[in-house]
Amino acid sequence: MAKSLINHILILVDGTKSSFQAADYAIDLARTVGARLTALAVVDTDTLRQLLNVKILVDTEMQEFERELEQSAQNQLDEVRQRAMNRRVKFDAVRRSGNSEVIVPIELAERKVDLLVMGAFQSEKVKHDLIARQRQQILDRAVCSIVIVK
Repeated sequence: MAKSLINHILILVDGTKSSFQAADYAIDLARTVGARLTALAVVDTDTLRQLLNVKILVDTEMQEFERELEQSAQNQLDEVRQRAMNRRVKFDAVRRSGNSEVIVPIELAERKVDLLVMGAFQSEKVKHDLIARQRQQILDRAVCSIVIVK
């Protein structure tokens, strides 16, 4: 029997409607092909630090925002965990802090991911929408195949 092309799927979870649609797709795909499943949420601390450096935020505000973002990321991972459990699919939840454009490609390579599944974005918003720009950068830097879910 030939080895499956998809043995490990990573879902990028960012709290958007399209990322939860991508999670549902990835959960169903993992169940169908018997692939390992990892959900990754990245807390964007780089943007917070940039806002601190240009004095838009003070240190206490940054710390509060960071705690809120970490809790939000955990809630998102918990939601995906529940969806996976409902379909009897096991998965690993991973939360990282930093710049998703850097972290996601590293996680893909280190975890030997075969397929990245992420929510769709509108390419014309890349210049003005942080999430769209980050998703485009991830597409450009990914070391594996990618499925974009609408």
